[in-house]
Amino acid sequence: MANYVADTHALLWYLTDDDRLSKDANLIFEETERGEHLIFVPTIVLVESLDVIEKKRVAYDFDLVLQSIQDNENYIIWDLDLEVVTKVVKIRNVPELHDRIIVAIARLCDAGLITKDGEITEAKEVKTKW
Repeated sequence: MANYVADTHALLWYLTDDDRLSKDANLIFEETERGEHLIFVPTIVLVESLDVIEKKRVAYDFDLVLQSIQDNENYIIWDLDLEVVTKVVKIRNVPELHDRIIVAIARLCDAGLITKDGEITEAKEVKTKW
């Protein structure tokens, strides 16, 4: 069993069956649904998902996002707490603050990060999957 952290686009694209999600990333989500992995979902990803949905960049119901995560024990919500903040301070080569939070959580739970974000991948702070 492997651990992963989902970034916002990866999570939303999986839930909406969007073709922009890579086959490898989609497979990780499918395997998680079958109990083969754990996916940590940072609360910042939930808030970003809400923002994307409210701005109508993705046609989806935010309540379904929450329900999908809460209904599957293989998804674990990770709160933004002091431990995360302390780790964020040490991550200097990821420029965007929300991305730094997601990377910090991936480091804290020793997980791969499901993302296509080039800046995160190039920073090599965590292993990325796409």
